[in-house]
Amino acid sequence: MCGEESRRGLMNEQQDYVRVLEQLQEGMGGLRKAQEQGSDVLRRMIAESPGRDAVLAHLRGELGDQKAVLSDVRKEVAAMARTVTSTHDAFTDFLERYGRHQIVANARAELTQLTVIWKADYADRQRTRNLARGLVHELTAHAVKDGSMDTATIDACVGERWLSEPTYWLAPAAMAVAARYRGDDRQVSRATSYAFSRDQAKSKLFFALTWSRMGRLGEAAWWMDRYLGSLHRDELGPEFTVLLDAIANAELGHEALTYASETMARWFREDPAALRPGPGSSRAQLKRWQPWLREFSATGPTNGFAALRELSGEGWDVIEESWKSATAASGAVRYLMEEFPVERPVYGRKGQYTDRALDHLIDQQEPDEARLQRRMAQLHELLDHEGSLEAAAFVGDLSRGEETLDFVTLLERAVFAPEQLSLGPPGRRLALSCVWESVREATAAMALRSRTLMPASMVLTVDGWSCEVPTQGTGPLDTVQVSEELRAYQENRIRSHVDAVAPSWVLTLGCGALAVLDSVLLLPFLDGAGFGLFLVLAVALACGALWGLIRVPVRRHSLREDGVRRQAESVRQLNDAVNQALGLSAEWRRGLASAAALETWSPLEQGESRA
Repeated sequence: MCGEESRRGLMNEQQDYVRVLEQLQEGMGGLRKAQEQGSDVLRRMIAESPGRDAVLAHLRGELGDQKAVLSDVRKEVAAMARTVTSTHDAFTDFLERYGRHQIVANARAELTQLTVIWKADYADRQRTRNLARGLVHELTAHAVKDGSMDTATIDACVGERWLSEPTYWLAPAAMAVAARYRGDDRQVSRATSYAFSRDQAKSKLFFALTWSRMGRLGEAAWWMDRYLGSLHRDELGPEFTVLLDAIANAELGHEALTYASETMARWFREDPAALRPGPGSSRAQLKRWQPWLREFSATGPTNGFAALRELSGEGWDVIEESWKSATAASGAVRYLMEEFPVERPVYGRKGQYTDRALDHLIDQQEPDEARLQRRMAQLHELLDHEGSLEAAAFVGDLSRGEETLDFVTLLERAVFAPEQLSLGPPGRRLALSCVWESVREATAAMALRSRTLMPASMVLTVDGWSCEVPTQGTGPLDTVQVSEELRAYQENRIRSHVDAVAPSWVLTLGCGALAVLDSVLLLPFLDGAGFGLFLVLAVALACGALWGLIRVPVRRHSLREDGVRRQAESVRQLNDAVNQALGLSAEWRRGLASAAALETWSPLEQGESRA
């Protein structure tokens, strides 16, 4: 209410200022009209009155007074305009602060309401998660086995959680584990069926991981096979990437690993974008993996091969593409050898990936719960930033939830972009086993394309002179001889240019003869202006004849100096280009040799699954 009255008062005050400003503007208009009328009267009085000077002086004084008044009015109007502007700015700032205060008040009220809903509807889920986490722990199993923990206590705790959260899949799943502890298979079956009715996929994964932790690897493999069969290859959530590490590390048993490998191989074969290996598919494989392989190509050709690029002319584009393809293939091979060594390292303690996958599954929020949490996070951000909608929107984007991936994209990231995927070394190696033949064939196709593009020799052209630098390394190139040949070619060019400069005897002799005739036949008989004119003409003709004699050696000397400088620059440029060509060729050949190593090298063990 107070804020509304303040805003109304500011608006009334602003309207008063506007009315005063309009009145002042009307007054200024009246003064201008009076000034114009005074000017008309002055002109009439000057025309009619004999005492024009006195009248003119009097009217000039009145006009001066009017100008002073008008100047004061202008100052007042400017001050009033500044006041109105400052008032408008203050009013705008007030409206902005008022709006943000309203946003904060509404956010605080909504957050209070959502907090009440959270505590009423979802607070028990966290207690259920804590109970399930303790229930499936190895120490709990040991305590039950040696009698330290009474199964009746476990049943009471689990039953209370089930009564508190009958719609939450984890409560009946925990009841099934408790029934397993006391050996009640009938209760295990009933609780399992009820958990299935709430969330089938999560229940299957939970039992697969839990029975694996308890050492029941046969049951774990059976549940894992059912879980993988229920997944859609184009909608894989973050829990799948966490699970891959546990499967690949054989923590769920070799039978589960076999099931997973077969399922992943089938997904890869069924995906139309996977481009499976086969006869004539090299080009298709290259198209599939080329964007990733290109990331390993050498960079900086513009700076590293400037002279070679300039002297190669139009052939540089093909040379550059071939060189980049070879370095990309070798870089990819080097990357694969470093990331996936043949000798597998030990990936920490046994069971660590199962523990992480199980914790991730238990802590994963349900969709309705996650939506409420995201909204509460946005409201907290609004309060922290005093009503900033931009900050709340940014938090909303961050908390929107983890993305789902299609299977082929997951494989691509697992092999070539692990920083974009929370997947450990075992899971990455399992992913590579699905696409290894495809990646190997694409790398070999890129190397073959590079070999096809690269010409047998690079043609370097300098000032019309050309030489060839072999790219296949068939024999050493005598760089000294090449430089001498270019130097001899440039020397011949210099000599031909110098010899082409010859004196113009007709012009030289003509100017000399005219100068002599002018001096002998005309100048002795002239005086005054005519003498001066023909004297200047005689001197000009004599200078022209003299320049015709000395121009040739001067021009020849200049051409030779320019030619020598160009010769030195050409030889230096050629030497740089030849050295760069030899370096590029050697790097290109090393790249092809590295790519050829894929024919015999494989990061996969004998018998390991391949797509």
